[in-house]
Amino acid sequence: MLIKKILKQALPFVLLLGLLLLSACSRSEAAPTTDPALIFTQAAETVAAGLTQTAASLPTATPTLTLPPTNTPEPTQAVSPTSAVSPTPTLPPTATRPSVADRADFVTQSPLDGTVMYPEQPFTLTWTVKNSGTTTWTTAYQVRYFLSDPALRFGASDIRFPKEVKPNENVDLVLSMKAPAKAGDYRTIWVLTNADGQNFFTLTLDIKVSGSAPSPTQTAVPATDTPPPAPTETETPSPTP
Repeated sequence: MLIKKILKQALPFVLLLGLLLLSACSRSEAAPTTDPALIFTQAAETVAAGLTQTAASLPTATPTLTLPPTNTPEPTQAVSPTSAVSPTPTLPPTATRPSVADRADFVTQSPLDGTVMYPEQPFTLTWTVKNSGTTTWTTAYQVRYFLSDPALRFGASDIRFPKEVKPNENVDLVLSMKAPAKAGDYRTIWVLTNADGQNFFTLTLDIKVSGSAPSPTQTAVPATDTPPPAPTETETPSPTP
């Protein structure tokens, strides 16, 4: 763009130079004493001076540099060293127990808790429970030993229910047991289990073993062969004359 402006301004000077050359040629014919080279040099200096003045008068095109946009960092929130962010605890999923429609209520038992027995004393345990649920207990229901220590089984075996038990009815659950051989306090734990193998009620018995087994005593009754004494005769006094 700048070159075009310079050429446009220099065009009159070029034309002027051409006219000067023609004038010089015509004058050379009239006055041969004038040197054409000198005329050309003067014309060239005049044109150069004009070009220099024209170039100086024109504004200098200053290229504008377009800077790339700078990424201004977002202000960061200063974290105080004293404030610690506590992680939110993740709660484990809760385990849901299967719903059991069977329900039972304790009524009574024999012997009672705390009964004192001698070692290896045999006894009969009877638990009376009530069906407080909505299902009918069948003979497939069981009373099962719950612990892993066989000594606390008291020698009893698992049993099945003796009959069907409808809601709000009672049933007697009878087990044959024997007290442990060593003295001490003992507890046996049993559970009621439905036909699907689900436990729905717990039964316990606490007893105390003390002393030793009583030894049988025999009472000897001596036999006598002595006859009973005979009655004595009393003398009758004779009358005096």
